[in-house]
Amino acid sequence: MSTPSPTLVSLATNRAPDDTLLVWDETRWEAAVGSWTDLPGATIDLHIGQGAASYGAIFVATFSAEAIASHPDNNAVVSATVFFGSDPASPVSANHRFVTARGNPEWSSHTMIRVAEFRPAFPARDVTARVKVNASTGTTAGFQNWVLRIDRYNL
Repeated sequence: MSTPSPTLVSLATNRAPDDTLLVWDETRWEAAVGSWTDLPGATIDLHIGQGAASYGAIFVATFSAEAIASHPDNNAVVSATVFFGSDPASPVSANHRFVTARGNPEWSSHTMIRVAEFRPAFPARDVTARVKVNASTGTTAGFQNWVLRIDRYNL
């Protein structure tokens, strides 16, 4: 039995993004989350289709933050990713981690890059970018001093 090859996707461009959008906050946020939850403020309004800047786009999201995961057993994970509309950006596996609780947890800096492609289509669509976080049961997730950057390449 052969294993299928992974699908490789790439972006090669020789131009600057059509738009770069940034949002940031230094406020410390900590919560016990057990499902995908919006990180307060880490949202950038984006639209494609009729009435928008373009009918399609490739969005490259960079998210950087100081983060912490704390758990009584020092054995837990906090996941984070960028959603565009209701869909998570790529790449994202079933086992992606942003920060892990081990030993004596301390705040540390982490960065991730995600990509989403929306082929040109006429109907207007809300593809607002949102950072969402999720944590293991009994885990407190913390974020502070974060930046969300979206580079938009119109198609």
